[in-house]
Amino acid sequence: MRITYRMMTSKYSTNLNSLSSDLDKLNTQVATGRKYARTSEDVSSAVRGYQIRRNISKIEGYQDNISHADDFLTNSESTLGQMESSLAEATDKILQGMNGTQSQDDRKIIATELRTIQDQLLETLNTSTSGMYLFGGSNDQKPFAVVSGKLQYNGKNLDDLNDGATATAAEKELVNSLKKDSLYVDIGLGVSFDETTGEVDRNSVFNYSTAGINFVGNGTNSTVISGETVSNNLYDLLGRIATEFEKSDVNYSASKVDSLYGLYKENSLKTYQTTTQIGAKSQYLEFMTSRYETQNFNLEERQVKVEGVDAAYTYIAFQSQKVAYSAALQMGQSVVQQSVFDYMS
Repeated sequence: MRITYRMMTSKYSTNLNSLSSDLDKLNTQVATGRKYARTSEDVSSAVRGYQIRRNISKIEGYQDNISHADDFLTNSESTLGQMESSLAEATDKILQGMNGTQSQDDRKIIATELRTIQDQLLETLNTSTSGMYLFGGSNDQKPFAVVSGKLQYNGKNLDDLNDGATATAAEKELVNSLKKDSLYVDIGLGVSFDETTGEVDRNSVFNYSTAGINFVGNGTNSTVISGETVSNNLYDLLGRIATEFEKSDVNYSASKVDSLYGLYKENSLKTYQTTTQIGAKSQYLEFMTSRYETQNFNLEERQVKVEGVDAAYTYIAFQSQKVAYSAALQMGQSVVQQSVFDYMS
């Protein structure tokens, strides 16, 4: 069979293009560290790689949510620490005022100091971060306000929010909804929905905020002082103690202050309990963070095995292919014949 010049050049061109294509593929693998640049090159690996990437993306989303929730909890804990300091200062002032050696003027000075602490409490309760109020639940407006001398929470007078033994079912339901109102985030607990209402099941998401009504107090107490209904919330309770200190020696009642102080101490414990609950939530987030870091590391290792190349082997193959391609180019000088056009200038 006669081999023509055209057949030789055609075969040479085909082989050279094949070498060039393989060289380009190896060059891409060396540069990217991946086995393939298009899904069609390795469908099986690409599908598995996509699943791994999707799982990594989900974990990164959970980690972002955890970071946001942890920052919110840190701010909440710090703010509650400020509130605890104010309450401790109020305790010292009340005990000082209860001392029998205090004069009427001394008690009035203490009353003024207690009202200053009231203002501090109100400001602390309305602390916000990133546009959300720490203790307002899902409300994006200031949760606490003083109207006609009484503290309100999300537009409702705290004295009217009764959930005690004498409360009606409707009153208890209202208070319960306010106390449970919170901010939630998906951290990978398996979000589910209530089949009846279509709402997210709160047990399947993470609650990272605390409604202020839970530790400030609500409703009233009619047993502390005979014939008087006393507010349960810490703000109004401090105001009531200050009012008693402002009375003259004739009208001042040390026994009333003692009873009010007992209620104040009992209700202020809720603040410390809330701080403990926040600490427990932060610890849980630390556990979840560690868990996802481990999962992410394992997934990235799997991703390298599925999508990645052996760097040393691929680099050697790339260099060998470069040598082969250069040799093919040099061989072309003897395969492709010279013509008169090569000598034209």
